[in-house]
Amino acid sequence: MTEESDPSEIFATLDDEYARDILVATKTDRLSAKELSDECDMSRPTVSRRVTRLVEQGLLEEYTHVDPGGRHYSEYEARLERIEVLLQAEGFDVQIDVRADPADRITTIFEEMRGD
Repeated sequence: MTEESDPSEIFATLDDEYARDILVATKTDRLSAKELSDECDMSRPTVSRRVTRLVEQGLLEEYTHVDPGGRHYSEYEARLERIEVLLQAEGFDVQIDVRADPADRITTIFEEMRGD
């Protein structure tokens, strides 16, 4: 999740059925916009708008590929793991957990092995 992500914006995004469907569909598999359109039964423009918002909020990861013909395409994978909301005397405490970026995970593993 990005540093400036606002929990109220995340909740607004998750209030959208299309965004939730995209996150569920990409929880276990990376899917292209076309595959998401078919899987979630929504138009490509609808997929595009939701994917853009989810990527901006750090809830979805975009992977760009080049096919043998030289065309670029993207696949998407959910990063959202868990949202925890606690009601406290001073208000709500919101914890949003996302999967670490694969490159960050590898760096962390090497740092742990070196004892950094």
